[in-house]
Amino acid sequence: MTYCVAHTGKSLLWAASDLLTLYILVSRYSVTPVPAGGLFLTGPTASALADLGVGLWLGRRPGDAVRMASVGLVLAGMTFPLTMLSAPLGPIAMLAATLLFRVGYAGCDVPHNALMSRLAGDPARVTFLSRGRTIGTGLASVVAVGWIGGTGGIPVTPLLWTIGATATLLGLVMVPLLRAFPMIAENGGTGGWLPAGLPWRFLIASVIGIVALGALGKAMLHLSGTASGDGTALLTALILARTASAFVPLRISSTSRGLLLLAMTFAVSATIPVLFLDIDLRSVAPLALGFAMGLSNLIGWTLLSMLAQGARDYGLYTTASKLALGVAGLALAGGLGGSPVFTTVSFPLFAVGVASACGIAALLCLTCRRRRDLHPA
Repeated sequence: MTYCVAHTGKSLLWAASDLLTLYILVSRYSVTPVPAGGLFLTGPTASALADLGVGLWLGRRPGDAVRMASVGLVLAGMTFPLTMLSAPLGPIAMLAATLLFRVGYAGCDVPHNALMSRLAGDPARVTFLSRGRTIGTGLASVVAVGWIGGTGGIPVTPLLWTIGATATLLGLVMVPLLRAFPMIAENGGTGGWLPAGLPWRFLIASVIGIVALGALGKAMLHLSGTASGDGTALLTALILARTASAFVPLRISSTSRGLLLLAMTFAVSATIPVLFLDIDLRSVAPLALGFAMGLSNLIGWTLLSMLAQGARDYGLYTTASKLALGVAGLALAGGLGGSPVFTTVSFPLFAVGVASACGIAALLCLTCRRRRDLHPA
């Protein structure tokens, strides 16, 4: 439970930076969608590279985990408000604040994620922690979207500092866990930046699936020139469905079964873009998409905890995911700014691409399942 509380606090910063930042920059400070999206792209890219660096560092010096997580979380909480409040000072100030925030976030993100392998002694425990992560992420996202809908009557400055302080206090409960379950130095793998325990097919399949579903979630804001208010409703439906997926009674008793379930999830997800193409089904499409995103995330993190050998593997996994998802920030920026990118003419081509990507991810999971180098659960 303590781990899930810390995850909720940490996720509050991430969700707010993902959703609230762009909305405030566009609506309050009149930053145009393209520069705002470019800033969003730069931030996750810096965070991804920092994740890799933190993972490599902790793989060699695991004793630094407590200090790195504490300093990183406090730095992220203090600099988060400045990523938006620095807007009147110009793009250089915003970029500097964003880089500090993202680097600080990576410092607490990787140690906290790597705790899963230390806390989970069996597949059932791993699945329980993954459910807690999904619920915590959902709660944080709902709060962030709720703030978007209510920012019209709330002073921005107190709101942002409240978010930063609340997230920091909740996230710091991870420190006792890091002390009680210390990390150990990694001896496996190549000794370099390559993953020590993650099969490449699983890593690639996870990234492809995350990007495909994430891009579809952001692109839906553009399908008919969605206004900000309608976009908030769509995001809320998606987040609630994603959170509901945590209550699916899955039993992941082995890595082989987990890969099969992940392949099935991606295969079914390939049909979701069709829902957005049908006017009559478009109202349920965000719910189906959110459920698929949550389920694939739950299974993916369960498998990651069963396969990863240390902080290096977690750092590489989050690095690959954040680098790929950062590109989708441009789409999200335009959607919240009311600038349609996808139309009813161009969207079908995009939908085919998403469906194909989900199919490829499913096939990679199946081929990975047949390999002998998977660690037994």
